[in-house]
Amino acid sequence: MALAATGAIVFGVPAFAQHGGGGEAVDTSALADLPDGQWLSENPYRGSKKAMDVGESAYDANCARCHGIDMISGGIAPDLRELGPQYDEYFINHVRNGVKRAGMTKMPAFEGVLDQKTMWAIRAYVDKRHYEYNDKDLESLYEQSDENGSSDEDEAETEDSAAADSTGEPSTDADGRDADTARATPAADTDRPDGLQRIRNNGTIEVAVYRDFPPWSYSSESAGVTGIDVDIGRALAERLGVGFSLRSFTADETMGDDIRNQVWKGHYLGGGTADAMLHVGMADAFQNANDQATFIAPYYNETMGFAYDASRLGGDIDGALALKGQRIGVEIDSLGDYFLTSAFQGQLREDVVHFDSVPEAMTALNEGEVSAVMAPVGELAGAAAMLDEQNVTTRTVKLTGMYQTDWDVGVAIKAGNPDLAQAIRTEMAEMRSDGTIEAIFKQYDVPYRSPHDDGDAAGGEERPTTS
Repeated sequence: MALAATGAIVFGVPAFAQHGGGGEAVDTSALADLPDGQWLSENPYRGSKKAMDVGESAYDANCARCHGIDMISGGIAPDLRELGPQYDEYFINHVRNGVKRAGMTKMPAFEGVLDQKTMWAIRAYVDKRHYEYNDKDLESLYEQSDENGSSDEDEAETEDSAAADSTGEPSTDADGRDADTARATPAADTDRPDGLQRIRNNGTIEVAVYRDFPPWSYSSESAGVTGIDVDIGRALAERLGVGFSLRSFTADETMGDDIRNQVWKGHYLGGGTADAMLHVGMADAFQNANDQATFIAPYYNETMGFAYDASRLGGDIDGALALKGQRIGVEIDSLGDYFLTSAFQGQLREDVVHFDSVPEAMTALNEGEVSAVMAPVGELAGAAAMLDEQNVTTRTVKLTGMYQTDWDVGVAIKAGNPDLAQAIRTEMAEMRSDGTIEAIFKQYDVPYRSPHDDGDAAGGEERPTTS
């Protein structure tokens, strides 16, 4: 499946729609003019606070739908916060020309829609988010521009003063929380009981999982809707002493949309929300951007990797470049797709073969049509088992540049339900401790990787497994 959200470009969940690319202009009159008819290869507005403000507006209007609010990727597109200053040329070329794969437009071309000033203003905002995301000193970025005086700081102080009440104390909400705390900690809904009590009253917990996402959740002729996440949800219901109800849904444009539709608000077409959703990203930045949900109980660490037949390649591979000149299968619009078509200055772009799903790519590997398949190792191992593929080696791989190698997945519920959150934390921790979750993975021939929160080594290490 395609992408989802953690910190950089991230983990596999289904992703389908792309933004329409209509384009929306913003006022750039406050920015210095650029040469007519000459496209620059380096950001002329680096460090400019004015350009960052203009760029943020332009980004929100034209880019956020795919790349995420505040540049926190929901998974449909790369995490732009990983674009350091050395990627200026990469950035402007992609924005100008767009991206096409297998004859399909994955990112529309914005040349002729947005002018060069707007594109570089967006780049200035990307610089800012890059510095914030990587805990770099923003002042060192601002120092690269001669436009930044004290007026911006004075305006910020004025805004802070306006937020205080007449006594000079910070403003508070109706619950006595200061503004920052109110934003960071959604209050419980006092008009209805905690989610745990509602589940107890109903006698059932409804769990949302992605549709057509093997081996996590998918339809089987013999077993109906099945998969690792389905079995984990069923085991959780049993531990809570209630019945199990499954909600299988098609992914929206971003994981943030899925959280909204399935957890805290509901889809605009109706259907309400589930009590819990599985296979959600656990990165702090993503959680902060989706604070109407509570993220709990990470249960697996996914990582990117390759599946291949070592006998056909003359031995094991030690990285992506070892496959140069070989046909490499990827699911279209997936993390593997983005990585192989853009990393290493595009050296592997012509070797990429697109498929509609990881099982289709793995079938092609089995039939000798491709030499390797790149995808999350959970999907690779699951597909190999489902297709009864022989002599397939699955090896993790460390990604470079703006791509994240691994990520934890866990559970999301609607914020303001502390009793339900604690109950799920407790039962999921017990299921990990007593081997229940690992046993479920074993049933699907997927090697289990503990989430990082239990002290496992950081992602990206080589953990070869063979199926």
